[in-house]
Amino acid sequence: MSSGIPIWPCEPEITARVNRLKENMAEAALDALVITSQHNFEYYTGFRSLFWLSDTRPFLAIVSRDKPGISIIVNRGEYGEIYSHLHVVPYDGFTDAALNATARFLSELPKGSAVGLDYGPDMNGRGSVALINFLQGAPQHFRLTDAADLIWRQRLIKSDHEFQAKRTACNIATDAFFDGLTDLKLGISEYEFGQLLKMRMIGLGADSVDWLPVRFGQGGMNYAAPNSDRPLQVDDFIWVDMGARRGDQISDLNRIAKVGRPTPEQEDIYDFVRDVTLCLAEGICPGMTGHDAFALFEKLWSARDFSRNGRLAIAGRVGHGSGVALTEPPSLMAGSTEVILEDMVLHVEPKLEIADGVFQLEEVFRVTPTGPEFLSTISPAKLPTVEL
Repeated sequence: MSSGIPIWPCEPEITARVNRLKENMAEAALDALVITSQHNFEYYTGFRSLFWLSDTRPFLAIVSRDKPGISIIVNRGEYGEIYSHLHVVPYDGFTDAALNATARFLSELPKGSAVGLDYGPDMNGRGSVALINFLQGAPQHFRLTDAADLIWRQRLIKSDHEFQAKRTACNIATDAFFDGLTDLKLGISEYEFGQLLKMRMIGLGADSVDWLPVRFGQGGMNYAAPNSDRPLQVDDFIWVDMGARRGDQISDLNRIAKVGRPTPEQEDIYDFVRDVTLCLAEGICPGMTGHDAFALFEKLWSARDFSRNGRLAIAGRVGHGSGVALTEPPSLMAGSTEVILEDMVLHVEPKLEIADGVFQLEEVFRVTPTGPEFLSTISPAKLPTVEL
């Protein structure tokens, strides 16, 4: 079990988040905000429940700009001890009962009030047509607006707690991967190795492992597919992307290894991809845009020409933010006008398929004016190998 694992955000931090949100709502002339997604609900309330697994008894949170604290709409059977700043609006039943409880709570707002929803870019919420119809219908006739930009303005800047939790999650993931290489044997499947890695991560303190694609092979793979029965073979590359969750943060970083002795070309390409990844992280600073970061990547990458026999698999970008969610804005990609700010968490992850291998070394760091503060243990200086 990992030591020094951060606890869930304390009540003062949650209260500060809500107060900051209300300041942003005032600037946006928003009277209330209805929160429907699990990530936003937990971020602003600190209230957790395993029942998010079901859609039958919804959770909602409501922030009224001119009322103290934050209110949560929850089924009567879903809460016990509550933070003192939470105002609980219980309901008995299912979705209709939750909407009726929401109606009673919002009935104090003037007709036509501006109400935001946690919908918008990179934020889909968890609402329903019934919720929209209720908010827009008589007698409320609320004016609805997407509030994703308003929420991202706050969530993208991390607190000390979030940095500590992110670092812990990343360490759990990388420790499990490198310790887990001893579990490998020829013929073991992607699925079997993934299950063993999950057990290691849980043993090291992960609350859950939400994302863990494992790939054996030499490139040309579907990197987001479920783990298969494909057996490990000599000369395979092992590629694993790890989303270990601890508290309110998730790791999201990948590591690779080679079965058997790598060729000189493979060692050279590993060194190059690692150097570009680290130099990209070191070159990113507050005030740059996602496009600026991508342009820096292109400049670094242009030192080599892989166009004839390699495939740069970047899914349109070479990095992104993260926090509560596996991926968050900004996107480090061509054309992105999103501004990189101090105290964001960024990931850089160029991926190259070439020389019968896949080369990717995702790194996670805090943006500071003086350079990256790495939150993940930096990838090994040389390509890790497994002799079987």
